[in-house]
Amino acid sequence: MKVSVVIPTYNRAAMVERCVRSVLASDWKGEALEVIVVDDCSPDDTSPRLSAAFGADARVKLLRNARNSFQAVSRNSGAAVATGDALLFLDDDNEVAPSMIRELAACFDRHPRAVLVAPVAIHRRTGGEGLVWTLGSDFNRYTSQPRDLFPNLPEGRIPADRCDYPTTYSPNAFMVKAAAFREAGGFDETLVQTFEESDFGWRLMEAGGECYITTRAVTIHFGFLEPGCAPVLRRLGIEKTARSYYFARNRMRFARRHFGAVQALCVAFAFAPLSALYYGFTALRHRRPDIALAYAKGTLRGILGLA
Repeated sequence: MKVSVVIPTYNRAAMVERCVRSVLASDWKGEALEVIVVDDCSPDDTSPRLSAAFGADARVKLLRNARNSFQAVSRNSGAAVATGDALLFLDDDNEVAPSMIRELAACFDRHPRAVLVAPVAIHRRTGGEGLVWTLGSDFNRYTSQPRDLFPNLPEGRIPADRCDYPTTYSPNAFMVKAAAFREAGGFDETLVQTFEESDFGWRLMEAGGECYITTRAVTIHFGFLEPGCAPVLRRLGIEKTARSYYFARNRMRFARRHFGAVQALCVAFAFAPLSALYYGFTALRHRRPDIALAYAKGTLRGILGLA
């Protein structure tokens, strides 16, 4: 099986170079591996740095978006030129274990109906060192709040009695069969960023596929904190104005698309307004009125069904 690794990146030259090097050091080698890096029109030295480091490596393809287009577009752009039987979507703030790709492929073998498999991500971000991100991701249908299995579990306490955990999607890193990706139509580019991974995983499952996170496959997740950003805003996923807007708007889009009618109404008229108050107050406490306003706008437009 040939694996195409798609890595979108923006303005993180050193981080993405480390990520690519870790993939190339994988024990899944030779013609069975290709790496596609999609530079989302970074203003830093990402493109020339990657060209200097990997331009002579036939396994690496370097793409650059004409304008900053965010995650969904970048992932679809990378997938469009991929030639693998499986696509591994990997955020640029990861360093993968040498055996990760092999163990993901083995998870497919264990579960014939699986269309998406993901590694367990171990945080190395400040204040969260050595903690598991999740062993299974889902949502509360009445609030749209993420519901993770064993969040922030110390890596030394990962249960040893099983290795594969059902999930409805995976953040950060996941491998999908190329045929299933094409049948699903890729990522919904109208979501731009946030909830595009969740929406993709749910569409795969609604089509009859299965999704798993396996503890036998490991990636180290370093996280990325924007200069001057309060860590609490990063943890909430509202460290930028654009991200805050799409996070709030897409919460409602996701609920209308995948939840029941009553559940979506609960999200729209109970949880979403309360969430806007909480997120807005938190942003104001950290002197970011722009983020508070963006979240409020996204919430209103999401409830009204506007773009």
